[in-house]
Amino acid sequence: MTAYSKPHLSREDQVQIMVGRGLICADEAAAVQLLKQVGYYRLSAYVYPFREMLPPEASRKSSPAHYRSDAIKAGATFEHVQSLWRFDRKLRLKCMDALEVVEIGLRSELAHTLAQRSIFGHVEPSSLDRATCNEPCAGGAINLFDDWMERYEKLKSAAKNEDYRIHHRAKYGDPIPVWIAVEFLDFGALCRIYNLLEKSDQNAIAASMRLKGGALLKKWLRDLNYLRNLCAHHSRLWNRVLTYQSAKFSPHQVEDELKHAATWGTRDKMYVLSAILAYLVRHIDPASTWHLDFKSHVRKFPELPDKSPVADMGFPTDWVDLSLWNTVPPPS
Repeated sequence: MTAYSKPHLSREDQVQIMVGRGLICADEAAAVQLLKQVGYYRLSAYVYPFREMLPPEASRKSSPAHYRSDAIKAGATFEHVQSLWRFDRKLRLKCMDALEVVEIGLRSELAHTLAQRSIFGHVEPSSLDRATCNEPCAGGAINLFDDWMERYEKLKSAAKNEDYRIHHRAKYGDPIPVWIAVEFLDFGALCRIYNLLEKSDQNAIAASMRLKGGALLKKWLRDLNYLRNLCAHHSRLWNRVLTYQSAKFSPHQVEDELKHAATWGTRDKMYVLSAILAYLVRHIDPASTWHLDFKSHVRKFPELPDKSPVADMGFPTDWVDLSLWNTVPPPS
């Protein structure tokens, strides 16, 4: 462990550090402006791929993630760095558009399905899977149902000043029917209550999204919640190695356009999650053109040496020709 000793630097000095390491910068004023907008530390994540690789015997000496030297590869420019940053920013926005469709669609299907058992089923263990509800929980809660209820009560309290909450509280009091409750649940809370549902209810929700198996949807929701958190915190996506590798599944569990992703080898990069998003959005909103918009954006990946969606994002070489990315929505 080494004591941290790097000093504060002006943005002009930060630009000079990058230039001194070999980054070509034709417009230093523009570089200073981007540093003002983004910050040196965040931007350094987009400089990093342009740094020279360390020899094998030198890598990982200072940290487990230390693979590159400070020296910038010949020909790398500030414009290259900026183009990657811009691409990644738009990539996050595209993903958030799709995640909105999935999140709201999940609210709708979960409320509709659970209300058939009880309109207050989200707070009644008798309407949920008893075995799962009683599973022990890490932390202060006794079991998974108690853990869910702690989270639910916090979210309900946070939404107390929403107009729909004020109206319902004044006219009916508690409890709140599930179709109102889902409106103040975040994605993580939706994942929790989905996990507690009877298996037949999970299967029914999955089937509404053209997926055979509620257990697989549970895994997908975990992965998508992770992606949503990355996007919400404006984290780098384009070449990220994902903490949660997308679960493999059987081709028979999905329709034809997603079968190629069932056992696709690269599962810790963006492609499989992107494909899952495209599939879910298409079946939640058949009129959506998200898959076409996403394809258009990825095809605009900056022309950079040794970098591409195939090399850095786990995309198949023939992805642009796959039906998943080419289906034309029915006329409205």
